[in-house]
Amino acid sequence: MKTINNLMLILLLVSGSINAQNAKEAIQNTKQIAEGKRNLERDIKELGALQLKIVAFKKAFDIHDPSIANKLKQDIITDMIREVKQSEIKAKQARIEIAQSSAEVRSDRREIRRDKNDSNKGRYDRHDDQRDLARDQANKRDDKRDRRDDIRDFKAQISRAERQAFILRKLKIFNFSFDPEMIEKSIANKKLIQEFVHSLNEDIIATKRELAEDNRERHEDRRERHDDRKI
Repeated sequence: MKTINNLMLILLLVSGSINAQNAKEAIQNTKQIAEGKRNLERDIKELGALQLKIVAFKKAFDIHDPSIANKLKQDIITDMIREVKQSEIKAKQARIEIAQSSAEVRSDRREIRRDKNDSNKGRYDRHDDQRDLARDQANKRDDKRDRRDDIRDFKAQISRAERQAFILRKLKIFNFSFDPEMIEKSIANKKLIQEFVHSLNEDIIATKRELAEDNRERHEDRRERHDDRKI
């Protein structure tokens, strides 16, 4: 009787630990999706406003008006400073998501070890043990894929943030001039502005992809929680 009671206590503790981990993952995933949606809406709005400023800048550039071009450049620089700060924040968040994904993989490994131990003890139905093991191994594969996605997203975000910061530094100290000796440098720096805009478009595309991945993870986590409640 004492052995049965101890076994029941162990099962309750394991079940409680699994439910706590599942609840934590659900909260994290919901938070990431909500934040991703806010970032996407904000980024699209800010990019649209920046592009209007760049259209005006290009007109001043085309008529070779350095006074208006440099005044508009300063306005564009203000937006670039904001975007670089936001990219740095996104890179930090991407690093946090890698840590969260790694924690999920470690949790999967613990569940797989528990499944194998249960099977080796021979106390439970072997068919159920094999089913639980197959399910947890599938969960582990899904979570390892999610971690690979998070690592890829982090590296790409770091690359964009570093390039944006480089362009910002270059443009901050450059004054557009249309004198013969400066025209080529002005053209090159104008291209840097366009490259910066391109990186913001890439950021929006990445956010949309990450939202799709987060929604897929949410569906997978719901399935895992449903399966775990059957334990």
